[in-house]
Amino acid sequence: MEKQIFNLLKKYYLNFNEKKFSELLSCKTDEETFDIFQKLWKKEHGGLLRIDNLDETYNPPEILPYYKDDQIIITDTGSNSKKFHRLYIKTLNDLILNSKSSTLNLNFCNNGGGKPQVMIAGLLPIFNNFDISILAYYYDKDNKSHYDVKRYNNKIICISNNNDESIGTRKKVNVVDLNLFYNNYTASSGEQSIICLLSLSRYIKINLIGENSAGYTTVNKYIKLSNKYGIEIPIGYMGSKNKIYYKGL
Repeated sequence: MEKQIFNLLKKYYLNFNEKKFSELLSCKTDEETFDIFQKLWKKEHGGLLRIDNLDETYNPPEILPYYKDDQIIITDTGSNSKKFHRLYIKTLNDLILNSKSSTLNLNFCNNGGGKPQVMIAGLLPIFNNFDISILAYYYDKDNKSHYDVKRYNNKIICISNNNDESIGTRKKVNVVDLNLFYNNYTASSGEQSIICLLSLSRYIKINLIGENSAGYTTVNKYIKLSNKYGIEIPIGYMGSKNKIYYKGL
């Protein structure tokens, strides 16, 4: 398995360093490979060697978006429950549609990510005003660009998330100004949702309010390995429709 991991990192990983990861090749068992990999990987996004099917049993808190202090709080979408996804999208759609102001305050602070297509489908009342099909790109380690998040009417498809799709409302809301709040806990698809919204900057005024985000603005590829393990490898950095790429906000 250690050779398989090394070769996958060499092929896909954005920040691959052959000297650093060559230590894996001396491992004798899967358990040793796991321990060494964890030490080498540290705080990188994705790439966590894990037991296969962990995603199916992982149940983080299911907290719906809510309204507080003139802000719509955009919560995580980490749950794998389709029922929760549908409720999440409807809740966020309704919060935005019920706004009585042309200025929207969207709070992504403490949003650790999850399913990007779910989060972005919840934001559809904003996107529905504009004839945009591609909301985000990513570029790979060879600096080639690829589309990542696409919109077909009221359907959001995330290419990097196994072409998963979510369906939201067809209704629109008139937005003139967007205030996007974030902090260093804003990560992954929380960051990606902000990047998708930045694709609207030619149409509406967007204000970014916060300090550096977590910097997990990568597109990840999940690959099953032998012996019940799997690996998630960052294969590209996220970019807006305008092909401006971000290594954090």
